[in-house]
Amino acid sequence: MAGILGSLEEQLRRFDSPEKLASVIDHTLLAPNAGLEDALRVVEETVKYGFHCAMLTPYHVVRTARTAEDLGVRLCTVIGFPGGFQAGEAKRAEIQAVAGLVEEVDIVANIQAAKAGDQALIEGELSGLVEEAREAGVKTVKVIVEAPLLDDDTLALLVKSVAEAGADYAKTSTGVYSKGGDVFTVLRVAQLAKPLGLKVKAAGGIRNAVDALLALASGADRLGSSSSVKIIESYKVIVGE
Repeated sequence: MAGILGSLEEQLRRFDSPEKLASVIDHTLLAPNAGLEDALRVVEETVKYGFHCAMLTPYHVVRTARTAEDLGVRLCTVIGFPGGFQAGEAKRAEIQAVAGLVEEVDIVANIQAAKAGDQALIEGELSGLVEEAREAGVKTVKVIVEAPLLDDDTLALLVKSVAEAGADYAKTSTGVYSKGGDVFTVLRVAQLAKPLGLKVKAAGGIRNAVDALLALASGADRLGSSSSVKIIESYKVIVGE
């Protein structure tokens, strides 16, 4: 705990303005009942607050792409969301549908296959999807490992597969089936991912500035949240703005 508190102080020095904190947050809208007006609002808020990107479903990416381009907003999307158990061909089709529109994708690993010990499927699918994403012009690939649902051995194998597939990040969770933004989960993923050269994205249950800073102090390099605006507004209170 002393290490986390020390790192927390370090994060406060590192992110000494709301704008710096916003720059590592993927402003997220993945709710199934979100309308186009909601997606456009997220794009506009990404500009206003300086979030790293607007993280939208493939459906909304296609429909907000022109507005995002006009505003200079980076679009990101999810592939295989939320379960990851779709056929690999379906995930590849999702990537193809947003080719040229997104700079980053967060791919949901097949957690059912991971729990079943189907390592061959996991490795083959992730390698193919990362390759597909690169060919589609995607600059950054993150793979969601849904860490709270996996035991240590299974998680270690999955994170290793993420690294071997050539992804850039291991992401703690979707936030749908588990809340992966807590200190324990972020630490757990970071300790596996960092030695393999992977960065870590924390997501799930990060709702205010304290949650965000604790996730960063635990080893996260990027954050994903649908409460991004609340995070920044609460951080302004902390830093006295």
